[in-house]
Amino acid sequence: MTELESQLRDELAIFSDLGTDRPRAACHDGRLIVEMTRGGDELQLEFLDGGEGKVIERRPNGARPRSHASYRALLASETFGDLRIWADHQRTVLRDTLSGVDARIRVVGVMPGKTEPLDIDALDDLLVPSDGGERSVRTVLIDGPAGIGKTRFIEFLAALRADRFLATGRPLVLHVQSRGRVLTFLQDLIAFSLQRLRLNVTFDQLPVLVRHGLVTLAIDGFDELGDPNGYELAWSQVNEIVTQIRGEGTLVLAGRETFIGRERISKRITSLGRHDVLDALSLRPPDPDEAKRWLRTKGWSEYDIESADALLEHGSYALRPFFLAQLADPDVVSVIRESPAGHPLAFLVEMMIEREADKFGDALDRVLSDEQRRVFVRSLLREVARHMADEQSEAIDEVLLAWLVEFAAPADLDAESLALLKNRAAVVAFLENDGAPRYRRFAHSQLLNFFLAELTIDAILNDEVPKFIRRNILGADFLAAFSDLALTADPQRIDDFFWAASRTARTYLSVDRGARNLGALLVTSLPAAYGESFLEIEGIAVDESLIQGTAPEAAIANTAINQLDVQDADLRAVTFKEDCWIGTLIVNEATRVSPTCPVPDRIRRQGTGANDDSVLEEYEEKTDWLDHHGRVQPAGRGDHAGLVPNDLRDDELAMLLERACRNRAYWIPKCKDNNDQFARFVGDPRWTDLLDLLGEHGLVREKRLSSSGRTNTFVHIKRRTEILAADPEDTQIRDLYSSLAERIRRHGA
Repeated sequence: MTELESQLRDELAIFSDLGTDRPRAACHDGRLIVEMTRGGDELQLEFLDGGEGKVIERRPNGARPRSHASYRALLASETFGDLRIWADHQRTVLRDTLSGVDARIRVVGVMPGKTEPLDIDALDDLLVPSDGGERSVRTVLIDGPAGIGKTRFIEFLAALRADRFLATGRPLVLHVQSRGRVLTFLQDLIAFSLQRLRLNVTFDQLPVLVRHGLVTLAIDGFDELGDPNGYELAWSQVNEIVTQIRGEGTLVLAGRETFIGRERISKRITSLGRHDVLDALSLRPPDPDEAKRWLRTKGWSEYDIESADALLEHGSYALRPFFLAQLADPDVVSVIRESPAGHPLAFLVEMMIEREADKFGDALDRVLSDEQRRVFVRSLLREVARHMADEQSEAIDEVLLAWLVEFAAPADLDAESLALLKNRAAVVAFLENDGAPRYRRFAHSQLLNFFLAELTIDAILNDEVPKFIRRNILGADFLAAFSDLALTADPQRIDDFFWAASRTARTYLSVDRGARNLGALLVTSLPAAYGESFLEIEGIAVDESLIQGTAPEAAIANTAINQLDVQDADLRAVTFKEDCWIGTLIVNEATRVSPTCPVPDRIRRQGTGANDDSVLEEYEEKTDWLDHHGRVQPAGRGDHAGLVPNDLRDDELAMLLERACRNRAYWIPKCKDNNDQFARFVGDPRWTDLLDLLGEHGLVREKRLSSSGRTNTFVHIKRRTEILAADPEDTQIRDLYSSLAERIRRHGA
């Protein structure tokens, strides 16, 4: 049997009816004939030109033979893949999913070696299978931070391909999502995605269609396909998929940039060969100027733009498409004009709750106060988030949603008003229709994470360990939302949470993931837990955690952390004691570590460009990087530390500048008012001196804003990321540090 006969028998056997014999292949007078049973009919397929030309399809019922241009065309026909129906169904499904998204700002990505950013059309062109050549696989990574629009980007590509299918014949896209599950097999997710489109194609037939360039497989949320031992299950499944689709196959993997990464993919997907292609597309938030231009098209005035200037800085959550679309609402501007915006995610959520509380209607307005309506919205969404996390799902049945209303509603509410609340819950703006009928999901994953973080703090304070803490792996997106919430919450509340979580972690005896997740929460909450007591973490094991901002004086001992993200963080006050291990430390140039920081197994450096990331695994490289970022005190090093001389880097004013720039809030009170998160540096004796210095260089802005019923003066530090990066080529930043050094020396004299 020839190689072609064997291939055809193996591939067509997957399409044969259950309970029938395998396809039979034979050569007659130089023609290759394959006989099989499909859809209850005995098919005879004649392959011309040695299998490289037309295929004649014959049926025994007297129907006229059908001619297909190629084997690929046969697989696309209604007899097999029926891709025309696929395209029709996909257009119908995505019409609802993408309704209203067209009005959002355009998302583009950058790719190594490409000078121009890539939008959806450019990616569409890039993913066209090449003709001829070696059998290969093209793998494209799409990464980016939470909220950047990775899922929508893939949905747009799928909609574009479906809409143009008859005209271009380009491969359709099967969008496969993790949907919040852990310990999930890709085959399960593929089967669900096919069922959602109401297709006759089965999960085991899909690789054949991908292999012949008829379908592109896009796995969204690849970083969520973990198991209790890490991500070995995810890697092994992708390796298997790559082997199955080799030919003209294209695979898209989407996830957060700290997980997938081009270097990591090339090492872990061992089935990729020398003829395979590996590309990486990093989605980037819109530029602040581009966002402002877009808001002007939505009716914003120059005064409105100026009022929201603090929200529209580089790196702000508000620049990400979903949240920028929330700002475009005309009712938002008045809120931004008068109130200080803390962290953008918390600010935007509060703003959405405020708007939602005004949409209940007169009947409910008469029985529920403004505060009761706000509390109801928040309580309901917390319960929805908890249910989804407990069930490892990203959607909730509308019947269950109505049942949760009874938990969130005021206890003494009458039956008629409760019925109205259930109707209101079904259309709350935070939720949208899911792909499954009569199911709802959060309009954005970070909204789910935010409300889940709120519930987590409440539960731990009440000495409860929720099911999702005991069962799930807490991922980076959730931990980032938890950190943002903790850094903007009442410091005493977070301090109480820290000690409650410590107590629970020490006494936790169940053999599940509870202790590891409590450890992750403890590490993440460090920068927000500024109590009078010295903070200690001991005897924990953590899958993944992160630290944002400036960590206080704390000690960590007998602790193992598989992955720790400390980008933009300052850990110089943290003492690592005996038996501390870190698998992967994720850093950037603004990261500062302590002299006791253990040397991790690897350091992943996140750069600013598409090709700036790197992984350090050699011991000398790792220690050199750590030494230059805090492990060796500047005064003890022979080299120059940058724009600030080594002997001045530990000065109080230099440290205060860094601490203020690492703070996550956008508006900071000018004067110390109470014992909140700002008191840690606003009460510093050099605070006024620092504001004068920043003012001299045009890097601070003052504004009178309402807060807690009073009008106070707030300041906003401009270009905080650039200040921390201390690029000597940046004239404004270089001049700032020159003045800083002069001021420090003058103060010392």
